[in-house]
Amino acid sequence: MKTNKTLLSVFAAAAAFSLAACGGGGDGGSSGSGSSANSSTGTDTKPAPQAPTSVAPATSVPVPTYSSGDLRLTAFNELNDYRVKMGVGALKQDAALDTAADNHLAYMKANSIVSHEEIAGKPGFTGVNPYEQAIATGASRNQWIAQAAYGGLITACVGTFRNSVYHLQGITSNQETVGLAVRDGYCVLNFGVVTGANGGGYGLAQWGGQQMAANAVAYSPIDGENVVGLFNAAGESPSPAADLPSAGHPVMFRVPAPDAADVLTVSSFTLTGPGGAQIPARILVATGAKAGSTASSISDPYVYNGVAFLLPTQPLTAGSYTATFSGARNGVPITKSWSFTAF
Repeated sequence: MKTNKTLLSVFAAAAAFSLAACGGGGDGGSSGSGSSANSSTGTDTKPAPQAPTSVAPATSVPVPTYSSGDLRLTAFNELNDYRVKMGVGALKQDAALDTAADNHLAYMKANSIVSHEEIAGKPGFTGVNPYEQAIATGASRNQWIAQAAYGGLITACVGTFRNSVYHLQGITSNQETVGLAVRDGYCVLNFGVVTGANGGGYGLAQWGGQQMAANAVAYSPIDGENVVGLFNAAGESPSPAADLPSAGHPVMFRVPAPDAADVLTVSSFTLTGPGGAQIPARILVATGAKAGSTASSISDPYVYNGVAFLLPTQPLTAGSYTATFSGARNGVPITKSWSFTAF
């Protein structure tokens, strides 16, 4: 019998890709930007136009082709509604990524597993990783492809990713396109970073794609959201807290970090619950943010440079909660408080 499970590995790779950009394909957000034409010739020749390295978060996208009643339409609308409310931008449907997602779902079903990678010779094999699976359907090679996969209650597909740590940061990042497959107890989401990709491959590049303004912030739960108070840390792979039998709904704070040198440090990150009591929690920060953050913070290699998490160490009881973040993006102070409810 298949166990409910959300799978991460592709999102874990994103931090490595962001750092690797310094030595290979450029330096994060500036990669691929090129240099202007020489102006020392004394001519009035205009510099050659440069391709954009990113786009502003979209507030709307074309209507997808999924039919009414299709679970993919429900997931598409739910994900985009949440991303727009957060301010990280709506995603456009990509038919090739839809096909790749459905092919991979068929592979998982045929082999009774939840995975990102496939093994040649196994039933339903189309490509070793999500990038190769997408290329097999005719998708452009000039993009980064990431994937979220889930096995369990398909009606809870996007909701399960939202009540997580690594998957939450993954589905609300800088991707521009999405392809979905939701059926037979499985859910697969493929994501693409196209603008400013400066190459392509398997992983969620943190440069390019949809980038918030430098002074913008995003957080989850969003203002006034009503969330499940329980988070099963063991159900996310890898687990952000393997030692906790149960935890509270994760709280995420994020800023744009398209350059590998961008860093979000945390001075304080707290959660108060009903009656004003402070909720015991762990603060998870990116590896590069540990030195400038509060001593109680935990360095987590899977957390993105522009992200910090507050993970309650016990389930949240029903009631109203207020999260308060204090820190800095590249040394510029940030303070934000917001409220949500749990049930």
